[in-house]
Amino acid sequence: MTVRLRRSPRNPILKPTENWWENRLVCNPGVVKLENEIHLVYTAKGEDGIARFGYARIEGLDRVVERLPHPIFQPEEWFEVDGVEDPRLTLLEGQLHMLYAGKEKDMARIAISTISPSDFAGKRWTWSRHRLLLPILVGVQNRNAALFPRRIRGRLALLHRPMWMSENIWLSYSYDGVHWYDHYEVLKPRPGYWDDAKVGAAGPPIELEDSWLLIYHGVEAKTWTYRLGYVLLDKDRPERVVYRCEEPILEPEREYERKGVAPNVVFSCGQAVVNGRLAIYYGGGDRVIGVAEAPLSDFKT
Repeated sequence: MTVRLRRSPRNPILKPTENWWENRLVCNPGVVKLENEIHLVYTAKGEDGIARFGYARIEGLDRVVERLPHPIFQPEEWFEVDGVEDPRLTLLEGQLHMLYAGKEKDMARIAISTISPSDFAGKRWTWSRHRLLLPILVGVQNRNAALFPRRIRGRLALLHRPMWMSENIWLSYSYDGVHWYDHYEVLKPRPGYWDDAKVGAAGPPIELEDSWLLIYHGVEAKTWTYRLGYVLLDKDRPERVVYRCEEPILEPEREYERKGVAPNVVFSCGQAVVNGRLAIYYGGGDRVIGVAEAPLSDFKT
């Protein structure tokens, strides 16, 4: 069975505004659902070209009911002087963890900051100090990092994409969130497919009854088109792929996806499950934000 996402008729649900910090682009939101409300933390760029994070709140799946006129998270440390990008949000052990790419010139490194869910919901932006998650890889490009929403066999689990020899998805384990080990290569590009150039995790994995559902992006080498697909990972050993889709579940078709800052791009950093439906929020053309959905039950082998 081929899964195809259905776009909201309200797309794009977020566009650049006249605010100086987000008048060039908004894209690639992290997503968290708190008490049946969906919150987006999105990447924005404005007049100075520095990426920051903005905030919007959603009712239903696609109606924006609140959007703040100021950024909620900005660069602070040496490893992110040129911006913070592509947040991924995971509720884990009583804290909201935000993993993101810190940019220093052309170098991207995985960084993390946390906040209590109550402060986040109350818009008290008490983020913890920004820190590198994998300082041992300080000289290696790395991004597309997402945490699993619970420990697996007593350990934290992290997906990421270190770009040393090829652009594949890796999984690493940790007991304390500081020291990471047992690194596994989980997903590689497939020659001749729509994801033959590189792959990267979208939002954090979703726990199903007998597996983990991971949405990922794949890039086609010939056209450099970004599409979305999915894999199912083993419940107890998620380094093992149980199933991988043959066809993409979303690809650039609308004008706002085919044109923009980066043409032919759909790119996701997060999703939410609402009433049995999976809503995937994504950047279109690296300039606007849309949402597309399908029944969660469709994602199977």
